[in-house]
Amino acid sequence: MSTNNAKVQAVIETAILSAIDKVAQNESAGFISDLFLQADQESGELQIYDDNEKLLDKVIIFDWINNSDDEDAFNKRVAESSKAALTSLANKGVFDRDYFMKPLSVTLTDDDFVEIEELLFVDDDMLRADDPLLKDLDTELDEFLTKLLSDID
Repeated sequence: MSTNNAKVQAVIETAILSAIDKVAQNESAGFISDLFLQADQESGELQIYDDNEKLLDKVIIFDWINNSDDEDAFNKRVAESSKAALTSLANKGVFDRDYFMKPLSVTLTDDDFVEIEELLFVDDDMLRADDPLLKDLDTELDEFLTKLLSDID
């Protein structure tokens, strides 16, 4: 991971943790089952909303300001950085807190809350299989089976 990608991931993690802390401090907020992330390509702003579409936190990511990528490439870049940050937070147990209701979904959306991409899905002890930690699982299992079956001949 490049230094800039690591910095962007750290900024996203910090923003998500700040948003979660705001939920924790607001006892009347209830349970959260969805978080929505929105990124603005011109301003570089990342906004985090709860399942009631209430703004929890926002941060400017300077690497994203006036990005020259087309919209799809920019969204892919945002999704990759956000998935890495969310996976790191999930591995640290952040989404195991009492105020998260399972299943929990974190989604990248546009300004109208139309889904662009699901970034994280947690249901008790299950993470979505498209999790970056499991991305090569099919290949590894195929190689294992090929080696195992070659010994049978």
